[in-house]
Amino acid sequence: MTGVRTRARAVAAATLAAALLAGCASIPTDGRVRQGGDDVARGGDIGIIAPGPAFDAEPDAIVRGFLQAAQAGPTSTTPFSVAREYLTAPAEDAWKPYSQVIVLDGVMQVESPETVDEQPDRAVVHASGTLVASVDENGVYTEEPAPSTKETTFELTREAGQWRITSLEDGLLMPSQFFTSTYHQTRLYFPTPDLKSWVPDVRWFPQQTWRTNAVQEILAGPPDWLGAAVAPVLPAGTALALNSVTKGPDGRYQVPLTDQVSEASGAARGLFAAQLRATLSDATGESAGVTLLDRNGPIVPPVVDTPAFPRTSGLALVLRDGRLWNLAGRQLQVADVDADLHGLDPTALALGSGADPVVVRDGTTRIVRVTGHREVLLEGTSLVAPSVDRFGTTWSGDRTGPIQAVLSTGGQYPVSAPWLEGRVILSLAVSPDGARIAVVSSGAGGQLVQVAGIVRDAHGVPTALPEPLTVGNPVHGVTRAVWQDEAVLALLGQEDGAFGVYLAGVGGQGGSAGGLTRRLTGITDVAALSASVGSGGILALDNQGVLYLHESSAVWPVVGQGVSLMAFPG
Repeated sequence: MTGVRTRARAVAAATLAAALLAGCASIPTDGRVRQGGDDVARGGDIGIIAPGPAFDAEPDAIVRGFLQAAQAGPTSTTPFSVAREYLTAPAEDAWKPYSQVIVLDGVMQVESPETVDEQPDRAVVHASGTLVASVDENGVYTEEPAPSTKETTFELTREAGQWRITSLEDGLLMPSQFFTSTYHQTRLYFPTPDLKSWVPDVRWFPQQTWRTNAVQEILAGPPDWLGAAVAPVLPAGTALALNSVTKGPDGRYQVPLTDQVSEASGAARGLFAAQLRATLSDATGESAGVTLLDRNGPIVPPVVDTPAFPRTSGLALVLRDGRLWNLAGRQLQVADVDADLHGLDPTALALGSGADPVVVRDGTTRIVRVTGHREVLLEGTSLVAPSVDRFGTTWSGDRTGPIQAVLSTGGQYPVSAPWLEGRVILSLAVSPDGARIAVVSSGAGGQLVQVAGIVRDAHGVPTALPEPLTVGNPVHGVTRAVWQDEAVLALLGQEDGAFGVYLAGVGGQGGSAGGLTRRLTGITDVAALSASVGSGGILALDNQGVLYLHESSAVWPVVGQGVSLMAFPG
């Protein structure tokens, strides 16, 4: 499969690393003379030091040196100061390095220089690489459906006898092997309207400035694909009073805010402080200390109930030999669930938290609640396998649409999703926070995996799914997507005609080179898939009824045989 990259360009990466690290032991002797300052910036993160331009370097060497120095820029306490030594003054003023990041499979290939109109003091250098993903100026990550060629051109001139770059594209050209060490994967947390759960929105920011960038983007509000699925916290227009979030002498992050914060209630300020603590914790599991400030000094917000991080609640349920079993650890135990399956033909299984409710798809035409008072929730001609959200609402619908939500209190409601018109729905799964839905569909453009926010009315009834975010672009033939982590989907996709399991980040994936989608090894011939957010456990069922469990390693131990259906809550 060409879409998912599993190999690293080891030689190219080693060459780039050596070049970047070589600068740690060198003192620049070239480049324009600059005015020094009295203060030395200090940062907590490790930076990569790249060498400045070598004396009498040829144009292609100048371009290579610039690319290496630019790649080190996001980790430096003086970002891009070395990279700018390769540019003329006008080019330095015009270049916007953070306008975009082009993530590459390997390094850029730089060609030999060409002269311009036979002028010995002007040259053009072409470079090309393999584009696999990109990040926009707001930190939004997009993975390409397939690798493509990225071409760019540098124009150079002699300045005091030395070649310097006069014209170049904005942005950074970043090998995937270095992207996740120079850019920080950040989860911006927004509260659900009922303030019960955090909803993550993944962004990528430069290592040296990610906390400032994160606060700015939280204040800017959620992305369009989440929209009204999450709640605003502070009044519109609230911003950072200074373009910086710094760590104070007490170890807490200082967040200076504009006057609009005075319009917020005490509860809203308390919730905003909790929002920042969750976002700035750096995935360490420890809450970051935050001090809010206005023009009068520190703001002391009240302590408020903090939303929970989205987690799957409860054990997986397994249907074997016509009975329901719980998966406890790696053991199947008879489930303490009073379910009425008599006379049904279960072809899909779903359950809510604590196995309340348990629903099955009966054949392909009915969704039936089998716990409590057995009830037909939905009828259709070819229904999608159901999903149950944290409110006990059951989601399904005909494959040709619309998606239907059946409340736990009764009532069946179509959910507006114009982007699904003309497409065939293959699967759907609601996230543990109840604010996002992952939908797999086929139609124009092939099979797509898309994630949208869930807009609900004042009574909690789902009403609409805004324009979605597309994820897992490189994976072919996806038939199923389930939530494996707060912002990661496990996908059932095809390679060479065989179904396998892939992990795709909703906004890029941490722990994967370049944030790219990756395949989990050790299992093939997968027929069904389910996963648990929090534990990260993945259940895979093959065509022979053998049930496998994946936790943290590449090993897939067998945990059951003769299994018909299985599902984690959700």
